[in-house]
Amino acid sequence: MILLLLACGGVKDAELVVSDEIPTVATLSYSASFDSTVRFGAVDGRQYTTPVQACCSSSLPLVGVPANTTIEYAILDPDGNERYTGTYETGNLADELPSLDVTGGDMDSFVATPMIGSPNVATIIDPDGNIVWWWFEERELDVYRVRLAENGSGVIFNAGSVSGDPAEDSELMKVSWDGSSVTPVPVEYLAHDFVEHEDGTIDTIAVDFREGSDGETIRGDQILEIKPDGTQTSLWSTWDCFDPELNPGDEPKLGWTWVNALDYDAAADQFHISVHNFSSIVWIGRSTGTCDRIVGGDLSDYTFDGDTFRHEHQFEVLPDGNLLVFDNDGLESFASRAIEYELDDSTMTATEVWNYTPEPSLFSFVLGDVARFEDGRTFVMFSTSGTMVVVEPDGTTVDWQLTAPAPTAFGFASLYEDLYK
Repeated sequence: MILLLLACGGVKDAELVVSDEIPTVATLSYSASFDSTVRFGAVDGRQYTTPVQACCSSSLPLVGVPANTTIEYAILDPDGNERYTGTYETGNLADELPSLDVTGGDMDSFVATPMIGSPNVATIIDPDGNIVWWWFEERELDVYRVRLAENGSGVIFNAGSVSGDPAEDSELMKVSWDGSSVTPVPVEYLAHDFVEHEDGTIDTIAVDFREGSDGETIRGDQILEIKPDGTQTSLWSTWDCFDPELNPGDEPKLGWTWVNALDYDAAADQFHISVHNFSSIVWIGRSTGTCDRIVGGDLSDYTFDGDTFRHEHQFEVLPDGNLLVFDNDGLESFASRAIEYELDDSTMTATEVWNYTPEPSLFSFVLGDVARFEDGRTFVMFSTSGTMVVVEPDGTTVDWQLTAPAPTAFGFASLYEDLYK
């Protein structure tokens, strides 16, 4: 759908196009004789504001609004005055997407997450539980992580195979907001997670097959760096720090190490990874390739005061140095939880200081994610149970809960207060 707009209030040559590929996204193009922003949102609903557009020609996507909704928008001058106003209608949600149920309303972030199963689809969900962006993965590949592109152009997700044989044809997929541009980046044997840096470089987990001492092929893991020009370099491998004969792991059916989550601390220039088969979180120097710290499992540098975690997935190293972990099966009772530790480097002790264990219990046998908000509340995703919650600091009160109908499962979660970053 294209709407041509008349010149008004210093705005001219305006055109609004609703995407055929992703009909919740509209592209607004116009000329203005001043620096401008665009305020837009659902009538009587949430309102969003774009970044400042420099005089005089602008073309920008309007993203984050629900399907089948009347959207108001206004082009504003630097003083916040409305210099042009209008409305448009978003299109239909794809039939294959499930309806999501939300209880509570104290949530301000969008959740970028895959839905795994039938269909496999990268999505962005607004705080009200509306799917406001989606892209289907049509091949027989799973999606585990969805992130906003650092350059603001759209979304990046990984399409691969982890639970079965790793896929030689796995790819990082870069999709523009309106779906008009799709750029695949082939990366063999992609695993669960990746991060993107400001310059467009991507670091990702990938499987690293090598031959053991007995000639048997062993499935380890590595961190690959993919430059914007496509150049790929291995920065680190589990083989650099561990020995499969000395450190065999506890689930050989999955392979040797099974690295399943990746974060990056720019200030320290360190990777943080989760090694499922060791039940360990490991700090790795990005430039040195050294294993600087291990928390959890038989190789832990820390003694635990309180419960330990087992077969964890995502986690967060908090600003105060504490470690927040999604513990998949540390309870050993088909129940998962979020658990936080204070790490004392003087005594090398990891002390449990907080946990959230839902009642009735929820079990995510794979995946799962956690994040701490600035106000002290905690986001917890029970991926294979199709549930995500926001929990008060008391560890019991749930402010917001989103559930998907079975058999929908989620991947990891990337949280954004603003889709324009």
